[in-house]
Amino acid sequence: MPRLPRRQLQILEALQDAYERTGTLPELTALARSFDITYPTLREHLKALEAKGKLSIETRGPGRSPIVTLKGGAYGIPLFGEIAAGIPVGAYPTPEGHLALRGRPDQFALRVRGASMADRIEDGDVVLLHRSEPQRSGEICAVRVGEDETTLKYLDWAPGSARPREYRLRPHNDAFPTLTVPAEEIHIDGVFRGLLRGDVVQELLLEGGE
Repeated sequence: MPRLPRRQLQILEALQDAYERTGTLPELTALARSFDITYPTLREHLKALEAKGKLSIETRGPGRSPIVTLKGGAYGIPLFGEIAAGIPVGAYPTPEGHLALRGRPDQFALRVRGASMADRIEDGDVVLLHRSEPQRSGEICAVRVGEDETTLKYLDWAPGSARPREYRLRPHNDAFPTLTVPAEEIHIDGVFRGLLRGDVVQELLLEGGE
C-alpha cells in the first residue's frame, strides 16, 4: 500500500483530531490557514485523499464549501515508538506514523525492543494494543511503572482479588526476572491484541515523504 505524503497525512490527522474532539470537521478555509496553504491547494490534497479512499467529498455548487466525510478506519492505528520487553524504559513519544489497518480511537501500536518476551514476542515486532483494563490475570499488557517507565509483560495478580494490592510483571523469557510492583505504582496503558512481524510493518506504515 503506498504511503501518504507528509502533508496529506497531516491534513488527515487534523481532520481526525477535530472530529474526535468536537464531533465535527473544521471549516476548510480555516484548515488551509492553519497549514499556511491556499484553499485551492487544500482542495487538491483533499481530492488526493479521496482518490486513496480516506475520505469522500460532496460538492455543493459555486461559492459553497464541499462536505467532507471521513471514512471508517481511514486514519489507521498510531504507532507510538518503542516499548521495552526487558528493563522498563522511558514513556512513549509522539506517533512516528500510522499503520494502514482499520482501527478505532482506543487502539494503538508499539515497537518492541528487548528479549524478555521471546519466544512469544520478538525484538523488533510491533504489538497492537487496546486501551482497556485486562479482564483476567496473566494477560500481556503495556504498563507504566511510576511516572514514565514503560514495559511489556504478562500482568499477574492474586486470584480472587478484584483490586490487587500489587502486580507481578512476568516475562516470557525465563532469563529475565519477574518484578513485583505495588498497584499504586502501575498504570495499564493497553492490553495486547496481536502483533506484526517483518517487512509487513514497513509496508503498512503511513508516513512521510513529500
